[in-house]
Amino acid sequence: MQVWRICKRKHTDSAFSGIGGLYAQARWTPQGFKVVYTAESLALASLEVFVHTESSRIPLVAIRAFLPEDIAMTVVDVNSLPEDWQSMAAYPTLQNIGKQWLQKQDSPVLKVPSSIIPVEFNYLLNPQHPDLQLTLEPALRFNFDNRMWKVKQ
Repeated sequence: MQVWRICKRKHTDSAFSGIGGLYAQARWTPQGFKVVYTAESLALASLEVFVHTESSRIPLVAIRAFLPEDIAMTVVDVNSLPEDWQSMAAYPTLQNIGKQWLQKQDSPVLKVPSSIIPVEFNYLLNPQHPDLQLTLEPALRFNFDNRMWKVKQ
């Protein structure tokens, strides 16, 4: 199984350490927990990063990781989520899901629907789970197509 992660070039070496979660909250996890957000495709990873990016000048890299096909995974069913799950108002509910998953250590991977494209999935990785196995490919330089910035500027 492959997943993708896009990050700032200066964070390439720590991209799968989960350290960013110690300093920032996200949709599925509160601040203070090591966690790695990845996407099922490079296209989805790019959208997930683009909606949070203010400048085309930030040097980025894309990293593909491979997980064992039979890796244990906890799946969040979109039908079990509150109706407003894509809104920021739902963050506390969604963060509680991620927090419980991290604390229980039931699986190294949490499969969640993307709030941008709910029929596609992001995969949260617990870098502290003993069963997490990753094979990383070398980082690729990544840039957003200049046409994408027309919408944002």
